[in-house]
Amino acid sequence: MRLWRRVRMSALFGLGIVLATAVPASGQTYEDERRSIGLSPDPISRSPGLFGMGRLTLVGADPHNRITLWDFARNPAGIAEAESSSALDVRPGTSAASDVTELFPSTLERQTLAAREVRTEIEGWRRSGNSAYGVNFDFASLREDAPYAADIELRRHISNPGGMAALNGLLPFVKSGRVKYALTLVTRREAGDDQYRGYVRNTTGEYIDRNGATYSSPNYFVPDRRRLTTLGGGAALSYRFGPWLEAAAIGDLVNQELALSSSAGRYSSEIREQPRGHRPYPVGQATLIGRVGKSLEWGWDGRVWNARSEQRWAFTVSAGIGQNPLAGRGKRADREEHGSEMRSRLRWTLGPFEVGGSFGTGYLSDVILPPAQSDLTSLNRFLYDVYRRPNADSLALPDSISYHRAEQRTRQAAGGVAVRLPGRRGLLGAEYHASQDERQQLPGGLGPRQVGWDVRTGLEFRCTAVLTGRAGYIHQSLDLDDQTKNNEFIGNTGTLGLGLKPQGAAWSLDVGYALEWWRADYGDPALPHGSRQQLMSQIRWVF
Repeated sequence: MRLWRRVRMSALFGLGIVLATAVPASGQTYEDERRSIGLSPDPISRSPGLFGMGRLTLVGADPHNRITLWDFARNPAGIAEAESSSALDVRPGTSAASDVTELFPSTLERQTLAAREVRTEIEGWRRSGNSAYGVNFDFASLREDAPYAADIELRRHISNPGGMAALNGLLPFVKSGRVKYALTLVTRREAGDDQYRGYVRNTTGEYIDRNGATYSSPNYFVPDRRRLTTLGGGAALSYRFGPWLEAAAIGDLVNQELALSSSAGRYSSEIREQPRGHRPYPVGQATLIGRVGKSLEWGWDGRVWNARSEQRWAFTVSAGIGQNPLAGRGKRADREEHGSEMRSRLRWTLGPFEVGGSFGTGYLSDVILPPAQSDLTSLNRFLYDVYRRPNADSLALPDSISYHRAEQRTRQAAGGVAVRLPGRRGLLGAEYHASQDERQQLPGGLGPRQVGWDVRTGLEFRCTAVLTGRAGYIHQSLDLDDQTKNNEFIGNTGTLGLGLKPQGAAWSLDVGYALEWWRADYGDPALPHGSRQQLMSQIRWVF
């Protein structure tokens, strides 16, 4: 489902690497930011061919979108059997987003979002018989500009290098040849920096993606730098019962440390979050892949995780010449996160026809527990003392830390059908996708509840023995909260793509491009509207 400005979908989906699911909620992660501006590429980030065919996800013969342990579930126990040959894939891409509203009643416009992303993924696997080893790394950077106040924008720069190394093969000393193992190592280093800038005004409107005047942080306690370090690993086992069923399970331990900070000439503020007791987060995954006869194949994948962390704070600010600084450090809060995700998919083929379907659910619970009232080092006690300190009335202080519980439940379903053109010249397909994202908070209550759907069509046509052309179209509808009015949006997307594979060559090239435009579907005189552009490509060598 394509989403638009500030639309927050669940962090359970599309993270790519299994271990990345257990992330702290204290700071927006890179993938959260991408979803918030509508740049998440659904489950086909490794398939520029399908991306150029209207982002079809259920039909077609793309090598990275099959129902296997690795391609469907990203379970490393299936890397060796995903393909028969070794391969190296390089996937450069870029994205851009822009939203505007009209300054009613004038004819000027006001920019409400601007974003640019550059991303490169490298995936290489060396396969030999029943064993494989290799890496899957990506290097990404994102800049997002969004309003912060009436005349000030918040400009956020995020970089997110990291990935996974894996070893997969037959389990030694098991003669049946049905049991495989996989060992993985995951590392990631995310960095984010915030700037506060003024709007730039000219004869056509007010814009935030240009270099306006720079301002200092408006609140000493609001972090403007973020560092998230991830290091972990895991082990997986799979068992093939026969051509009709294969099962796999993986257990991972992930250590993540989050550092949020802000500093200037007179002050320094810091928040750190790390696993409670320095114990890594556990993540579990189970996958089933099956076939019924020669025509029906299906897959099921489930993941669960449980994260507990402690947040610590430190703050100091100069009180002036000859005065003792205002300083403190201690415990800020405890945090508990519980999550689960389930995905399923099936594909049925009969001659030139294909039918596909998918269904998924997700659950995420996040609880913030304030420190005990008797803790003299807590942030709450520090705020209590600051209120009574002379000459401290110029500080902008945050609210006290209190109990907060948030739950998020998501459901996604899709169905599609396709037919192969005569002479194996191509494929024509259509899909329908629907989703619901419901949230509940305490205190707060139920809501918002997002409801959306889209219809996708795609065409692939083999123009010559070397060149393949692709095109697609998507019509989409989204209600940010179906319990209230004036949250409805309508969008349309056009896609184009091409594939190049010279005869006898060991390399191939696939490129996909999408242009999306959206508008509000309610009577707003400001006429909010915007656009998204994405370019995905893949250079593939088989050896």
